[in-house]
Amino acid sequence: MSQNIWIKLDKTIEDQLKLQVDISLNRHHGFMLKHELANCENVVDIGTGDGLFLAKIAEKHPEIKFHGIDNKSHMIEKAESRQLSNCRWTLGDALDDETHNALSKTNGILIRYFVLHMPNTRKAFSQICDTIAKGTKLWIFDLDLDHYICEPEQEGFVLVKNIVEQFCANNSVEISIGSKLPPILKDVGFIVNDIDFEPLNNQEIEQKKFAEYVFREAMLYNYFLGNKPNSEDMKKIKHFLFNEMDRDKHYVQYGMVMISAEKE
Repeated sequence: MSQNIWIKLDKTIEDQLKLQVDISLNRHHGFMLKHELANCENVVDIGTGDGLFLAKIAEKHPEIKFHGIDNKSHMIEKAESRQLSNCRWTLGDALDDETHNALSKTNGILIRYFVLHMPNTRKAFSQICDTIAKGTKLWIFDLDLDHYICEPEQEGFVLVKNIVEQFCANNSVEISIGSKLPPILKDVGFIVNDIDFEPLNNQEIEQKKFAEYVFREAMLYNYFLGNKPNSEDMKKIKHFLFNEMDRDKHYVQYGMVMISAEKE
């Protein structure tokens, strides 16, 4: 994805990153604590974005050094403005030499909402993990379409899933993270300790926030696919999420998985 596309969508992406943190910070932080975050001295965040999530975690753990890496310069500029003494930020790609060097010196790795943007998932993880030291903790939070549910089924939500599936197919990205990623991790030397499915649904999350989150996800993927923003499909998605979805009538789950692993 070109830098210009991301800059054009800057405000929308910033709003979505804020909402992600608002919705999931406590759950993701709790999962990391459950799986030995407090025992880490250095944590690297691959695909840190604007650094908001990492900054929130760093504020809670001033004794840990955090390093956020992202390949978009305007995101790193925003992250650097946070000016936390135990955080540093680097412009870089997940597969470049500098990232490999950072990963070889850390004992904690965070990959949050990034697997979905890693083409050729197996090959990418093989390259990322080949320098990681024994005992390094790994936490992954990402989409899992195996747990993408709308009961009873509604066309507006099926259309969201179709957009995400098309994006993933176009980029050779794995979308069944909970079932497909653990074998990949084992093949590159990790022990998978825990797989948990995040309750990102209209029962656990305030209705308006949930609708905004899912609609913005659909809007961004739709844009990346080059589709018209005001297409009939997008109108149907918006109508369902903001006008029809009712927690008393519909159970709507946007599939997310949380994975903890450790390098053997």
